[in-house]
Amino acid sequence: MTHTSRMSITLAAVWLLSGCALLEPRAKNDAPTNVNGSERSAGYALLYDLATQQKHSSLLSLIKKETPELKALLERISKTSQATATELETLAKMSPPLNLKVTHLPRIEQATRDSIAKETSKEILRSNGVEMELTMVSSQLSGMNYAAHLARSLALAEGNARRKEFLQRTDRTYSELHDQAYKMLSVRYRR
Repeated sequence: MTHTSRMSITLAAVWLLSGCALLEPRAKNDAPTNVNGSERSAGYALLYDLATQQKHSSLLSLIKKETPELKALLERISKTSQATATELETLAKMSPPLNLKVTHLPRIEQATRDSIAKETSKEILRSNGVEMELTMVSSQLSGMNYAAHLARSLALAEGNARRKEFLQRTDRTYSELHDQAYKMLSVRYRR
């Protein structure tokens, strides 16, 4: 399979998996609003885990050469995620406290996530140029989409006004980052 064919297939898959949601201004609010404290805490732990991982996004420039556009996107994701993680640590201390370490994921789900992370890292490390950037932007696109929807779902179930405002702001911020990654993907890597 040629390089161009692989990129076309990858772009099509990314569009199908995440781009279609852009056709609808906001996803329907299907999240349950009546959740117990343990479920809500687990949701916050998932958001914290994602933000903690994403705050290292800008480190790619230490091992790979990327375009200024990708570098700027990764720096924004990194700074946003650092701020998100820090604020989550503060919010977790409020009453009722949140446990940011326990996600309650089934072991098979955790193994799946670990497998995806390892495979994506390998793809980024063994690729260069456009192929590396396409993999990185696709990965970020998925992560930003997940973070926005997770924050949105948590906001619907959150009764604490301060936490709810944080989650709504987090949803908007990660949605903007998702849109920025999507635009980069569609403009820079379209063939």
